[in-house]
Amino acid sequence: MSKLKTFILYIILAVVLSQTANLLRFRVSVLMNKLMITAASLILVQAFTFIFGSDHLKWTILLFIGIAGYSFNLKGGLAAAVLGFLIISLQTGSVELFLLPVYLLVGAGAGYAAHYLNHQKRDLHQWMNMLMKQSKHLQVFREVSTTMQSTLQQDLLLKVILTSVTAGHGLGFNRAMIFLSSSDLQSLKGVVGVGPMDVKRGYEVWEKISEDRLKLRDLIEHNFDSNFTDPELNSILQSLDIPFTEHNVFGQALSSQKPVIVNKIDRNDDSQVLIHELFQTDEFAVIPLINQGKNIGILLIDNIVNKRPITLSDTENILPLANQAAIALDHASLYERIEEMALRDGLTGLLNQRAFQNVLNEHFPFEGSGRGPLSLVIFDIDFFKVFNDKNGHLLGNEVLMKLARVIEESLRPGHFSFRFGGEEFVVLLPDTCLEGAGDIAEAIRWNVEKASFPGEETQPNGFLTVSMGTACTDHPDVTNKNELIDAADKALYKAKNAGRNIVVSYKEFVGID
Repeated sequence: MSKLKTFILYIILAVVLSQTANLLRFRVSVLMNKLMITAASLILVQAFTFIFGSDHLKWTILLFIGIAGYSFNLKGGLAAAVLGFLIISLQTGSVELFLLPVYLLVGAGAGYAAHYLNHQKRDLHQWMNMLMKQSKHLQVFREVSTTMQSTLQQDLLLKVILTSVTAGHGLGFNRAMIFLSSSDLQSLKGVVGVGPMDVKRGYEVWEKISEDRLKLRDLIEHNFDSNFTDPELNSILQSLDIPFTEHNVFGQALSSQKPVIVNKIDRNDDSQVLIHELFQTDEFAVIPLINQGKNIGILLIDNIVNKRPITLSDTENILPLANQAAIALDHASLYERIEEMALRDGLTGLLNQRAFQNVLNEHFPFEGSGRGPLSLVIFDIDFFKVFNDKNGHLLGNEVLMKLARVIEESLRPGHFSFRFGGEEFVVLLPDTCLEGAGDIAEAIRWNVEKASFPGEETQPNGFLTVSMGTACTDHPDVTNKNELIDAADKALYKAKNAGRNIVVSYKEFVGID
């Protein structure tokens, strides 16, 4: 019966010790946890000795030595071995030297085992972190790649690139800005940035993202909204036009085709000083955007909020995205140029008939649109067939090119000029009434009459002239796009019949011969 009581007492003591340690371990440091478990093991050994007698102390002390070695590595194991030997010597009253090397061996073994296991655990933890980070990057690249392949719109591409760099679900930088190369490749123009202008704004954005639980695709859809971008940042950025040479950080990145990390502002580099003063950043990285040796632009990143240093590893992780971005932006730029060419007349540089239909559809007023009247001017060169017969088509082409310049110089911003083919031209005037259209048409007619054209002396009047017809959507006969064109065409026909070199507006006449 006494053995049963002793056994129960032992179980209770073990439970009390374990529960006490468990309650305290979350409230103290790692070192205190190790001290507690080591001390608890010594108490447990002493309790076991008290219950079952000191005959068991010589081998139960090994528990204390092993735990101390595991907790404090080699030094802890050796110290526990010596302490254990002294405890046995004091409690038994005899010194058994042969036990000391055994205890030292156990302590050293436990210490080395702990060192090895901790090292393996640390390596495993590092590998797991690296794999998780790489997995996250691959996921970002996959989403970004999918989105980039679905569009050739530069605005959307810039949005995708910046979001993938700054989003918490992306590469996690606090802020990113894109500068694109000018057409002459001599400077960099600030285009768009994502991120806060200051630290306070940065924390507000992070809280918003956290509250809404936004993922990368959500941020791509929303990151140009006022909740996620700073208007002041973009206003300053878009005002910048920074020349780059081999002596500034932008030129260094583009010429070397490698990222440049600025850990400390170089006061001799005006571009670094400018970025520091405008955007309050002491450390940033410049990532070149290059495609097949062509300088597309620069991606500038920094961590203005959390101040996390930007490392070489960070820039290496962003390079695949930067390379992909450079290719996509280059293709988008090429596509825009091709689209522009498809909408322009190859000879005069004016917009063509295809562009006319697009602009007309965009600006034609409809009920409830809130748009003002839309006016149309149609005109052609008087006696142009006679001119070509006498002077040839090459000189005729020169006249058409000179006339296109006169037309553009006669118009104001917001007006559109088109070559319809041959010697026929069209001007589209949004938010302009018929009277205003007549004034603009008269200005074009006058400027053409006064301009000097090659070979114009062969014309019947001795100089080049145009006849013009105008129409406007505020006329009751004009209810759709075709009727607007037809009305202006009828007015032009009347101008031809009335003697040419005049402007006629479509008002009340119908059914002209």
